[in-house]
Amino acid sequence: MPTPTGSRPSTPGSTAGPALAIDGGIKAKSQPYGTGERFGAAEEAAVLAALRSQHLWYIGGTRVFQAEDAIRSLFAVEHVVCCSSGTAAIHAALAACGVEPGDEVIVNPISDWGSVAGVLALGAIPVFCDIEPATFSLDPEALLRAITAKTRAILVVHLGGYPARIREIAGIARERSLKLIEDCAQTPLAEVDGTMIGMFGDAAAFSTNDSKHISCGEGGFVITRDAETARLVRLFTDKGYDRTAKRGTIAVGFLAFNYRMSELSAAVLGAQLVRLRDIIAARRRYAARLLAGVQDIPGYAPSIIAPGSAGSWWHILGRLTGKAASIGQQRVAAALVAEGIPAYTGLSPSRVLYASPALVDHSLCARNRLLRADFLEGYDYRPGLCPVAESLANTALILPCSEFFTDQDADETAAGVRKVMRHFGEER
Repeated sequence: MPTPTGSRPSTPGSTAGPALAIDGGIKAKSQPYGTGERFGAAEEAAVLAALRSQHLWYIGGTRVFQAEDAIRSLFAVEHVVCCSSGTAAIHAALAACGVEPGDEVIVNPISDWGSVAGVLALGAIPVFCDIEPATFSLDPEALLRAITAKTRAILVVHLGGYPARIREIAGIARERSLKLIEDCAQTPLAEVDGTMIGMFGDAAAFSTNDSKHISCGEGGFVITRDAETARLVRLFTDKGYDRTAKRGTIAVGFLAFNYRMSELSAAVLGAQLVRLRDIIAARRRYAARLLAGVQDIPGYAPSIIAPGSAGSWWHILGRLTGKAASIGQQRVAAALVAEGIPAYTGLSPSRVLYASPALVDHSLCARNRLLRADFLEGYDYRPGLCPVAESLANTALILPCSEFFTDQDADETAAGVRKVMRHFGEER
């Protein structure tokens, strides 16, 4: 017998409710998500002015230094160094903080590969610390257990626009005399108790590639309160060259790279920085409305930001629980996508970073002649290393966020989540 329009096909274990779009029902999302122009007249004018200057290198230029001044003012921080990417920013910050071959650096198991690439490039050992479900970032209790006599630094990732438990993590770093580097690529202008993320550690790295809140195509920057750290970051991002020295007297003291930002990229970045506060404010408004609509849905647990803190909402993080988790994130996400809601499940290139073949089989050593063949000897990156992270990787359900999304987008997304979760038998 045909299923009547608007009702749900009979699915074992499901409860009554409207038919899912994936089964031929009506989509929960009736209109496309709001869109807008990320780049406008200000960016166009800045790029044109840079081109007309006939000078696109930061030496002798003005735009990279102007962007650094704008960042310095925005973050109320003493020192800023712009560079070519967020990955470069992390690499430079680690090097400037004294990370050396054989040192252990504690890192998040769920993040972009760029969070560990700099650790490995320095010949240091990534030690993956388990995380907590609320923030998808380092669990301070697990962090204490991960510290050894070889630990030199902690690299904490503020994931998806959510601040980590950074006060506790910073306290541990101080007590153990460890360097603390904050990866803020996905979380600019987030705050904890009125203090901006990036101001708790020895240095913080940011990204301005095209997927981030603001973009100059590819780019990044490091902020720090310490003049010597800033000097070393500047050297590390410019091949070790001290540009204050006379040509012919520059003495390169360590291996460094060309991670410079161009005047053209800085021109775009300068215009984008003007927009950042408004972008974050719009994302906060959208997130607040959406989260109000998805509270108390059995089977779906949105991640939370602690009272007194403020996120910057790169994504809306959450996870499946109960029966929905056993049904599987891919099936739930596919149902949401069919409803017109682009849900996704992955935050790392592999489910967890230590599942990457370069680490699992130590193939990184064989292919990188700058590293000792045995430098990962004794480090086992097999499954089970971080059980909470692995569970989250298998249950994460991530919803999109944008400054262009509307109240209607929030309401329809919330309705779609509720509809899908009801279908899978979680709501009675």
